[in-house]
Amino acid sequence: MTKPVKITVIIVSTVLVLAIVGYFVANAMVSSKLENFLKTELPENLSVDYKSLDVSVWRGDVVMVQPKIVNRGSHTSKANIEVDLDTLMVGGFGLWSYLLNDQIHVKSVQLRSPKLRYNHNSAIPKNEYQNSSLEKFKEEIKVGRFNIQNAEISIKDIETDSLLFYTEKFTANVLDIAIDPASVNNRIPFKYTDYNISYTDLFYSMGVYENLEIASASITQDKAVFNQMKMYTKYSKATYDKMIPIERDHFDVTIASLVVEDHKFGYEKDSVFYFKSPKITFENPEMNIYRNKLVADDLTRKILYSRMLRELKFNLTLSDIFLKNASIVYSEKVNADMGAGELSFTKMNVDIKNISNTYGESEKTTLDIDAVFMARTPLKVKWEFDVNNVNDAFVFRVDIGKLPAADLNPFSQPNLKVKLEGELLKTFATVSGDANTSRVDMRVNYEDFKVEILDGEGEKKNKVLSAIANLFIAKNSDRESDGFRDGNKEGIERDHTKSIFNFLWISIKAGLASVLTGDGKKK
Repeated sequence: MTKPVKITVIIVSTVLVLAIVGYFVANAMVSSKLENFLKTELPENLSVDYKSLDVSVWRGDVVMVQPKIVNRGSHTSKANIEVDLDTLMVGGFGLWSYLLNDQIHVKSVQLRSPKLRYNHNSAIPKNEYQNSSLEKFKEEIKVGRFNIQNAEISIKDIETDSLLFYTEKFTANVLDIAIDPASVNNRIPFKYTDYNISYTDLFYSMGVYENLEIASASITQDKAVFNQMKMYTKYSKATYDKMIPIERDHFDVTIASLVVEDHKFGYEKDSVFYFKSPKITFENPEMNIYRNKLVADDLTRKILYSRMLRELKFNLTLSDIFLKNASIVYSEKVNADMGAGELSFTKMNVDIKNISNTYGESEKTTLDIDAVFMARTPLKVKWEFDVNNVNDAFVFRVDIGKLPAADLNPFSQPNLKVKLEGELLKTFATVSGDANTSRVDMRVNYEDFKVEILDGEGEKKNKVLSAIANLFIAKNSDRESDGFRDGNKEGIERDHTKSIFNFLWISIKAGLASVLTGDGKKK
């Protein structure tokens, strides 16, 4: 071997040895700095333990095996949040940005099979939740892709150990995340360009009485799809009636799918939350609602939907909401010795426009409803109001097809102790009102209409009272040339302790009474 070759070999060997040594030294330096950061730089209430920490300077990768992250509140020694992971992987770590500038730039962060447990403690002041641990960070953080794979998330009440929230197979991807010392003080402490989320078997306790379940969901910036939703009262009707201090709906709602398109949300000027969507579709919603009127009345003041929207604490803009093939069964128990009366609406298709508190005065909220009432009667409703109208003015129009009066008996007999006979061949009604009073104009074509007043048990006919009642009722509507009798009533006063539906009902009832007992002429 010649002398130049020997020198070359020595130099190359030396460089190679130095490179290898330097590689391991660099790995050790980065590992040491990361370990020191995790031990000394994190907030006092946050700890991170792990089985091993591997760093590859060459690839810019960091792999933490079986990490456990624990967050403890300052008001309790118990853990608020615990997270166990199979692996935490950081890829494309910007070594020099971190070593020289304290900037954390990475291409990807992956959390594999995390199990997150959050113990909700109502004793902790709300402002503690508002103080994010991110506020302690001084570094600029940029992540090209943040990925959570197959997560399991559970939230429990720390006092009762009852489950408040649960979901599994939770997967999320968020792209181009950026956090800096300025952004951490914002309502949403980071920026991003795109995201997608999916999960299965979601359970959420909505409060003392109701639960929510979702079989699966897929959420992107373009569309959110929720499949097999259920919202229901936790308890049986009998148990529930014993629990509630004042009357309250017992309900069971199922929705085959809920689709929210092109939704946008955030904070305007980092202050007021907003949510908007041009189209929301409910497929095959089924609602079973029961109310026991024997429980003490809820005497709180009820406001109309227009005022509810007007007084929302956030900005809502929903351009179109569709209910496809919906059904509603409402039952109401009025008499202790009888079952609940029942009303049903099936094959219901609803188009609601402008559910919003952001439109100008020229835009109105409208509802167009096409349904079948009590199994066989076609029903159409047009309802409109202006959110900006401080008097809460509204117009409610209903067009009812052929309705055998006996179809109303499942409701009128147990609740009103009245049986009806005859047929309402065609009914038109318009209720115009505001927050306090209404006027109803009604036209009905009917024949052979009779009422039976029932005895105390609601089973036998009270012949005397029935005869007296029928003296005041026109049996048929054929006195007018077109077969309709007209009726109207003004100054119908709203009971402010009851809902808009009660207001509509007493208005239509007043109009029907005017038709049946009046002279049948337009006024």
